[in-house]
Amino acid sequence: MIGTYSYRPDIWPAVTTLVLVVYLGVYSWRRREIPAARPFTVACFLGALWAFGTILELSAVDFSSKVFWVKFQAVWQLPVAATIICFVLQYAGLGRWLTRRNYILLFLFPLLCVLMMVTNNLHHLIWTGFRLNGYVTVSPGGFFWIFISYGILIGLFNVAVLVWLAIRSPGHRWPVAIMLAGQMIGRLAYTLDKLDSSSLIGPGESVFFVVGVASVAYALAFLRFHAIDPVAAARNAVLHQMDEGLFVLDLDGRIVDVNPMAAAILGTPERTLRGKPLTEVMPVDPGFLKQPENEEGGSTEIIVGKDASARHYHLNLTNLKGRQGEVIGQLLLLRDVTGQKRAQANLLDQQRVVATLQERDHLARELHDGIGQILGYVSMQVQTARKWLRDGNQEKAESLLGRIAEVSKDAHAEVRESILSLRIGPDQNWSLIPALKKYIDRFQANYGIRTELSISDRMGDTTFLPAAEVQVFRVIQEAMTNCRKHSGAHSLKVDIALAGSRALVTISDDGQGFDAGQFEQGQSGHFGLGFMRERMEQIGGSLTIDSIPGSGTMLKLDVPIRKQPEDSL
Repeated sequence: MIGTYSYRPDIWPAVTTLVLVVYLGVYSWRRREIPAARPFTVACFLGALWAFGTILELSAVDFSSKVFWVKFQAVWQLPVAATIICFVLQYAGLGRWLTRRNYILLFLFPLLCVLMMVTNNLHHLIWTGFRLNGYVTVSPGGFFWIFISYGILIGLFNVAVLVWLAIRSPGHRWPVAIMLAGQMIGRLAYTLDKLDSSSLIGPGESVFFVVGVASVAYALAFLRFHAIDPVAAARNAVLHQMDEGLFVLDLDGRIVDVNPMAAAILGTPERTLRGKPLTEVMPVDPGFLKQPENEEGGSTEIIVGKDASARHYHLNLTNLKGRQGEVIGQLLLLRDVTGQKRAQANLLDQQRVVATLQERDHLARELHDGIGQILGYVSMQVQTARKWLRDGNQEKAESLLGRIAEVSKDAHAEVRESILSLRIGPDQNWSLIPALKKYIDRFQANYGIRTELSISDRMGDTTFLPAAEVQVFRVIQEAMTNCRKHSGAHSLKVDIALAGSRALVTISDDGQGFDAGQFEQGQSGHFGLGFMRERMEQIGGSLTIDSIPGSGTMLKLDVPIRKQPEDSL
């Protein structure tokens, strides 16, 4: 409407309100992917029109212009209230109520009121007249107080929904309290304004309290508590949906907050856990919670439950720090590792079974290759001795029986050595070098073969992986046994040296040797050399055989080792 306008100082509350709601509208529009932001954007736009009408009412000089802007303001009041209901329902997670039918029912009465305001000159049901008493005051018509009552009813509905949200979700209590305070102040100012209390509150102050203060309350809720911030909403969703249990602890180790998974792990409601010391509800060492301020945190494992219901959890503790870097609390995450523990146990069982089967296979080959052949020889010679005894050739029979006795003695010794070798295993205190020294000393004393062991000074207890130590020990045992049984050697040497990221193990003797080419082509009648190669392949190593008939034998083992510190190489 065109008219005459002049500056008045009392427009500033309305101007402040206009700036604030425009800012909030832009802020929420940028986050319109959040359902609650969309109705709030609309409410800010309508509230801005309300504040704009107030500014022009106060600035207008002639009475007719002032009346026009009073009517302009009234048009947006119920639509603002109805739109705020949509925002509150979305914010409280009740957006499913906003069906098309409910939208029509919700806005039907405000639209009817707007229509009646526009046509008021025809029926005077909203206003019967206007007068100037410092500010424009209205004479209410018969429908005016129904209009006011509907606004109050909407406000009460908003209060009920927000109170329900605060009871249901403790994390929303502060923003809900701020919103309720803003709404209460706004409703009180609105009621005073409609009761013709112009001496107490003017149009500028009225729109400031009704729209501005409520907007400030929403601003605090949104900006300070991130009510519609997608990042905060995403974090909140993750905390409630994550598979790990989460505990927030104060400096005394008391539980400040938990997520639903943490409560499910302990089988205790969230509200019951809050305020309790963590050590009362979980088998955690109190010393674990006392992390130094200069450390990020720590980890450990616990078992919750007993017997079949026992669950294994990995605990990760992180210090929470304030703006000045001071520790203000702790964050504890529980991750269920029961499945991993069971899988590891199953894998270990499978490895034990495979190792047992491999050792049985080795033993079967050795029995067939060694003891089996000896017993076959003894059986044949006994039958020959019996024949000579039946034929009366006692001298030949006694000579043959003497050889059988010597062979049986050697077989007995070999069985004892096999049993002893099988009993040597990696117990808790077992280590390759001490076990090898002990075995070589016993080998030299039992069989009279001069045996020398040479070990690099850089070798240590942690040079080899545990699985590699066992396999290397077994291969050396096998090589020494083959040397005793087949080579006729008088001396034997075992040398272990380091070469970069590998270890080189050499077993050499001065025996009669053999054709290594026949072994490479699979023509050897012995299983031992092939089994040694299989053992080396299992640990990522290799076996090389260097032997010529009459020139002794040398076996070279190339074995992977642990990564060594640079200063030790």
